[in-house]
Amino acid sequence: MEGDQLSSPLAGHHHSIDIDIAAEAKSADAVDGEAGRKWLRKLTSATVNKAVMRDLIARTPMLWYLAERSGTILRPRTRRAVGAEALHAVRAVAIGPFHRGDRGLPFPDDSKLPFMRYLQEQCGLNVDAYVAALSAERDRLRDEFADDDADAGADDKALLDDEEKFLQMLLLDSCFVLVVSMMLSKTGVGEDADSAARAASINREYFILHMAVAQHAEQIKLDMLVLENQVPFAAVKLLVAACGRLKLRHSVEEVVLGCFDDVCPKRACLARDAASAEFHHVLHLFHWSRVPANKYCILSTPLKLLKIKKESERLFPCSMELRHSAVWFRQAAASTCQGDLDMSFWSRPASPWAGMSIPCFHVHEYSAAVLYNMLAFEMRFHWAHGACMTTHVARMEGLVRCPQDATFLRRRACLAAMGRRNKNLEMGVCRGITMGN
Repeated sequence: MEGDQLSSPLAGHHHSIDIDIAAEAKSADAVDGEAGRKWLRKLTSATVNKAVMRDLIARTPMLWYLAERSGTILRPRTRRAVGAEALHAVRAVAIGPFHRGDRGLPFPDDSKLPFMRYLQEQCGLNVDAYVAALSAERDRLRDEFADDDADAGADDKALLDDEEKFLQMLLLDSCFVLVVSMMLSKTGVGEDADSAARAASINREYFILHMAVAQHAEQIKLDMLVLENQVPFAAVKLLVAACGRLKLRHSVEEVVLGCFDDVCPKRACLARDAASAEFHHVLHLFHWSRVPANKYCILSTPLKLLKIKKESERLFPCSMELRHSAVWFRQAAASTCQGDLDMSFWSRPASPWAGMSIPCFHVHEYSAAVLYNMLAFEMRFHWAHGACMTTHVARMEGLVRCPQDATFLRRRACLAAMGRRNKNLEMGVCRGITMGN
């Protein structure tokens, strides 16, 4: 018998109690085994593994790019540089935490509430389900934000660390971005269009929202392209999924891109499928859409932007020097050009001349701010998203060094200043952008 049996008389009855000594021994052995295997749990711990991998990255120079900050919505230190304030400023709306304290914006947080209400009533938004989805992804969404400005106030950090305030910010900003995108998007034509008007009945509330957005449409679109003025695109996609009656004919990426069809640089290639890629925010999506597919490459070595800036004049001859060297300039053909950044140079063996094809570089009132933020994005994430914009701006800076260069390229339809009387404006745009970054 494995266990002993004890009997006790009670009211004329005998009760037996079995004591399984072997089972107790096994239980004691199991406890000892669990204590003895703590070392195994430590070795298989994800936290320990993460710390070891971080240390390996820090001690391996070839993995320099993995040591970059994980945040993709970044407030850079360069915003305090002289002349750079206007390139970081927002004009109509604060998206994300870093401009929440700006005064006098046409769309403060209270003004975003009707956009959420619009999605509830007209598109079937389930707010509770959406907030629950955001809460489940909170840590991942929080990691998208980073601040390189150590001198900034503590209010922004407090907003990111407070779960309730953080979720409220994501809710309001995502609703604003989605509704504004549907209002301003030019994606599709006629019955194929994805517009807010098609998604809902035209009522008084819709008319008020549409007129308010239309009044500040240009400023809103530019604000959506500021690197530090973003909301994670994953939050916008979760919002679309939470709108039960919202039936988009195109992907939400295409709807958002449709807002910027009239913003230069123009889109690189309409054939690329935005829905098949993953984007961190609207500026990332815009950058992807403007860079030619064959130039969307990953750099194998760190990009030294300052080195490019200092060497651009020495490495890139100006347009007049190239002309005197028998280089023929022409505007890129629409049939072969992959967008405003698709510059090319070619020559033939034993030929006395060479050719340079340049898409027309349009300089608008807003060009400096848009190009600056695209360069700021590449500066910090070029290891993953290439440096096509940086290279293009450096080339244009080298080509245009004097009024004669600008005049010559204008005659060749390779350069155009839009909406300005100053014909020498092109000379200062690229130079000021690279200096600011």
